[in-house]
Amino acid sequence: MVAFSSSRRQQPKSFAPKQTTLEGLAACGGGEPAARGLDARASRRNGGGVEVARSRDGAISQVKIGRWRTLAAGPQRRLAEVRELACERVAVKIDRFADGGDRPSSEIWQLYDREGRLEAAMQSSPDGRFALLTNYQTREACRLVRNQRNELETVERWRI
Repeated sequence: MVAFSSSRRQQPKSFAPKQTTLEGLAACGGGEPAARGLDARASRRNGGGVEVARSRDGAISQVKIGRWRTLAAGPQRRLAEVRELACERVAVKIDRFADGGDRPSSEIWQLYDREGRLEAAMQSSPDGRFALLTNYQTREACRLVRNQRNELETVERWRI
């Protein structure tokens, strides 16, 4: 007997977190809520393999996770926040700017393990009305939309 895996999009039950929060993203990756933010004044090496470099004005300019993952800020990309989670993960909040505007066009939380492997990402609109959640461990993605109770609800789910 041969089994085939379908990549067709399916209507889900309830797959994703109810809010576009760091805690929801950590739950997607199987973790616990946020423990604390990294506080780095210049450059700091954490024993867990997280290194945060800041510019002279205090903005995060670069984050190194593990031995090989490096994230850098740019003209259309601001590294807004870095948090170490109690679940041995690192969450990075990235604000994306379209056409050099001063307001973010999207907010992205990326969840990494201590070695620098991307486990999950959640990208949301600036108004928080919809989001896209990608779980790289289970190879699934889903689209979330804010419902009448002001909660994000899964409306579509598919394999990646």
